[in-house]
Parts: sequence; C-alpha cells; structure tokens
Amino acid sequence: MAVKPTLKNHRHQTCHRGHTILSAILIPPFLRGARGDLMPDHNTFITTNFHLPYNSKLASRAKQLRQNPTPAEQKLWQDCLRTFPFRVLRQRPIAHFIVDFYCAALKLVIEVDGDNHFTEDGKQYDWERTQILMGYGLTVIRFTNEEIMTQFEEVCERLEGLIPPSPP
Repeated sequence: MAVKPTLKNHRHQTCHRGHTILSAILIPPFLRGARGDLMPDHNTFITTNFHLPYNSKLASRAKQLRQNPTPAEQKLWQDCLRTFPFRVLRQRPIAHFIVDFYCAALKLVIEVDGDNHFTEDGKQYDWERTQILMGYGLTVIRFTNEEIMTQFEEVCERLEGLIPPSPP
C-alpha cells in the first residue's frame, strides 16, 4: 500500500514559467521512517528503503537537459562533481521537479541558478520548491552561474565541506 505525502495549506498557483504549481508544505511519510521509526534529522543518512518520488514523464526532459547543460552546469560537472567522492546524478527527476544535481548518499540537491531565478516569481518558486525538497529530508544548496564561473574553488570547497568525516 503506497503512502502519499500529506499536504498542508495547499493552493494552486502559476509560476514564472506559466506552470501550475501546488503551493503547499509536503509532509513526506518517510520522515517517520519506512517502519514508522522517527528519523533523527535530515543531516543523517537514509537507512530505510524509502525511495524519493520519481515522475517517469520527466525522464525525456531530464535527458535533454543533461545533453544541453548551461556553461556553469558543465563546468561544475566536469571539474568537480564527476569525480566527487560520492555518486552524483545530473538532471534528476524528484517528485514533479528536475533538480540540477543529486547525491543520494548525502541526501543533497545542488542547484545552479541562472538569471530567471532572481525575479520575484523565480525566487518564490525556488523557495517553494526548496521547502518541498527539504520536506523529503534533502539538503538543498544553491550556487549562481556567476559563483561557479568566477569563484569555482570556493564552490568546490563548500561542496566538499558537506562530506561527513566518516561517511558510510
């Protein structure tokens, strides 16, 4: 029997791209663990057999995005994340989103923000999206295109700083 996330205070809105989004706080079932045990916090590793929601309808779009990365995404992938100590997936569908990079071992989403993220609608959409992803127990870290292109070493150091001293 599949358990669906609980919605609180939901309403439908239109984002800056014209997509209808559900404005809500998602309370995913796995925060209580697959067996009902409480997870200590979102900074620990997932020890249950829970899988994030995957929308197969987004797979072809994710593949297109992987084949046509932005210059900042390409640089971050080629020069840092491709050889990251943990497996990182590019353009990974999670629920009804496609995240730029996802590391399952660290429960980490890495987003690369271009100009469209700095409008009021873009900021609101990103905030809501981040809240939903955090509701799944994920950590979301964002970098601007400019940060990646001009402060690349600092970006890589921040990512490496997220690796726990004694990984599993």
